[in-house]
Amino acid sequence: MKRWRLMLCATMACCLLAGCWDRRELNELGITAATAIDRSDNEWVVTYQVIVPSAMWSGAGGGGAASSSQSSVHVFTSRGSTIREAASRANLEFTRQLYFSHTDVLVLGKEAAQQGISEVLDLFLRSFDSRETVLLTVTDGEASKILRQLVPPERLPGRAIASIMETDQKTSGLTPAVKIFDVARSIYSDSNAILVPEIGIRRVDGGNEKDLEGVDAFKTTIVPTKLRLLRLAVFKGARLVGWIDQEESYGLDWLNNRIKKTMIVFPCPGAKSEKEHATYQVRASKTRVVPVRSGEAYQMYVRVKTKGALNESTCTRSLADPAMVSAMEKQIEKAIMDDIRLGWSAAQRMHADLAGFADKIHRKYPKAWQKAKQDWDRQLEQVELNIQVQATLENMGMLNDTVSEELP
Repeated sequence: MKRWRLMLCATMACCLLAGCWDRRELNELGITAATAIDRSDNEWVVTYQVIVPSAMWSGAGGGGAASSSQSSVHVFTSRGSTIREAASRANLEFTRQLYFSHTDVLVLGKEAAQQGISEVLDLFLRSFDSRETVLLTVTDGEASKILRQLVPPERLPGRAIASIMETDQKTSGLTPAVKIFDVARSIYSDSNAILVPEIGIRRVDGGNEKDLEGVDAFKTTIVPTKLRLLRLAVFKGARLVGWIDQEESYGLDWLNNRIKKTMIVFPCPGAKSEKEHATYQVRASKTRVVPVRSGEAYQMYVRVKTKGALNESTCTRSLADPAMVSAMEKQIEKAIMDDIRLGWSAAQRMHADLAGFADKIHRKYPKAWQKAKQDWDRQLEQVELNIQVQATLENMGMLNDTVSEELP
């Protein structure tokens, strides 16, 4: 009797289990590595870069693997009055159900960015199969063309684009790596502005189409075109309002405490010619910004501390002299201050609070901010910076003098 009771309980437990009723097999999914969104004739034009599993497996060894010449991605486009409608119409020409959870990057066309991307943000924040950590970039043209450009030697162009942005932010700081969540957060912040990197297609060595005639692609290691990070798109709210260059963005990255590692080229102290310069590698950096109110105006106290090493030098004076090291640190500090002022000048020119000063003022002066926010764009032009930079040269390398000076 006891045995029958156990069997009955086990049977009832199995009936209560949900199982895999909503499973989706891998061979039924079209996994997207990147997505591009454009606007045309009042419709959303969505382009998908879908991974081809057989091409990704090729070269792994034997067993009927596909030819290595097969493209690792399949790119196609669909249209609709909404983005989701465009995605559903993809099934009219694609055999698998699109799966967006592995999308690495979203590319926005210029027209879509100028008309506003509120619907794009709503889609990525609302849908369970779209991640808000997808990296965002803009192109000055059609976004679909970006996804059709290969990025040697990587097999997945979408992943390669994301890697370019992430690596640049970690090593040079010229362009920030911006996620969908960052743009959505900026819309609801007091600053209401953000920079998004632009990506474009450039011909190698600046050549034109005639330069490429007669070139056998199988006899050269140079590809005729390549993807490259270019300017920075300025978004106020959810709309593209203009562009700034990388040098200006670099200064704003200092203000936003995004610089962790970078290279700074500066002239040698007491240089007798333009050929005398050195390179400082930032290994650690910290920026602190504190607003100070004076009547109805605000002054931002910017304090920057960096530590790093000397990577290259053509200076004629010996680095064994402490006075020379101190003079180099002053030159580095001046270079950083000039970059910050250049970036802030660009933000004022665009009438966009790209340094996030409004959020800092709101936290420190909540009552005064209620009045200041009514015409913050106008007050932004009157904000002054009080900048202090402390740069430390911790390592001079293995030489005290330049190589040319040590030669007989």
